[in-house]
Amino acid sequence: MTSISNSFDWSFSIKLAALYVLAQLKFLHGFLSETLREQLPTAWNFEMFWVAFKSGGQTVYYDYYCKLKEPESYQPKAKVESKFQLTEGDVRFFHENGYIGPFDLVSPEEMEDLRKYLVDSLLTKESDNLSFSQGDYEFDTTSEDDLLTSWDEEMTQEYKEYYLELMNRLNRHLDDDRLLELFKKPEITERAAQLLGPDILLWRTKFFEIHPHSGGTKLHQATTWFYENQQESVVNPADHNELYQLTCWIALTDANLVNGCMQILPGTHKEIYPIKLGEMSQDLTNNIYGSRDSEIDYPGVTPEPHTIPMKAGQFYMFTERVIHGSIDNKSAQSRWGLNGRIATTNTRIYTPKMLNGLHRSKYFKLKNISLDKWRAVLLRGEDRYGYNRYTTATKKKELVKS
Repeated sequence: MTSISNSFDWSFSIKLAALYVLAQLKFLHGFLSETLREQLPTAWNFEMFWVAFKSGGQTVYYDYYCKLKEPESYQPKAKVESKFQLTEGDVRFFHENGYIGPFDLVSPEEMEDLRKYLVDSLLTKESDNLSFSQGDYEFDTTSEDDLLTSWDEEMTQEYKEYYLELMNRLNRHLDDDRLLELFKKPEITERAAQLLGPDILLWRTKFFEIHPHSGGTKLHQATTWFYENQQESVVNPADHNELYQLTCWIALTDANLVNGCMQILPGTHKEIYPIKLGEMSQDLTNNIYGSRDSEIDYPGVTPEPHTIPMKAGQFYMFTERVIHGSIDNKSAQSRWGLNGRIATTNTRIYTPKMLNGLHRSKYFKLKNISLDKWRAVLLRGEDRYGYNRYTTATKKKELVKS
């Protein structure tokens, strides 16, 4: 049971109000110290400010507040081969519930062979695309300039090893062609294009493990990955209220009601909800919103969850805006999943500031993260915008526009 604090912190609200006003006065930012600039809620909208202010910091947005527009039509947004065709009813189901699937990707036998390779070989090696050599990042042991994050505990070796292991599970498609080819399969790209449009990119992948006899992933939602540095968003679309991104979740092992399949709260993707913060938490293994215990501040009664059992080699797609998580693993084996974040090509991934060596992940307690090796992957169509760096030089515009 989450322990939620009810104490109002006037000092937080006064500080936040001053910083929010200062954040709007961009002409002054060049005269401020770096420490003060790092505190400014530069990408907060008024709803995010007001909820945090009136609660004294007890209820906050960990992602960018927005509402999802209803589509003008439920017709698929791209023409594809008939075997990958979504019906108007399929597209409507996605927009009403926040997910669609599962679909077959590879056979269970092929996936078992691939799982052994990925888990037992690839993940045991240090990532080459985000190396952990000295100079590529620094652990952030202070929280003096954080509005939403508190870090009073000693930065133990156990903590460092745990989060480095999590970081090593990010973006391994940039290291390994066999992994990347999974997300290039038309079973994925052609269905994603019908929901997002014909021009799409892959910007992040991540492995997920639920250990034997352990709790599942807590319910959460996301849209722009604002929570990473709590100042600016990682994902910057042309319109926050449009559907510009979705997640493809691939089952590396069977995922069922015993070992921890995914669950969705249907219809909860229409709005991003704030988070009620609780006490400091020492649970490193299931810490969705940093170092605080928390729960989503959902108005009224939450919908009955849809569970999504899958066979190894299947996948489903969902919008991260929908409240989602996974149930507990009651089995004696780990449940493994792999997801990929797919976005429209008119979505800027990372800001120029982040790409120039000033990225900070308060979730991982890291700062000065080098993104020199990060690249997006064009999955389908073309990029007519030039906002993102790509893995090859065949795109029209390789450099990030400032």
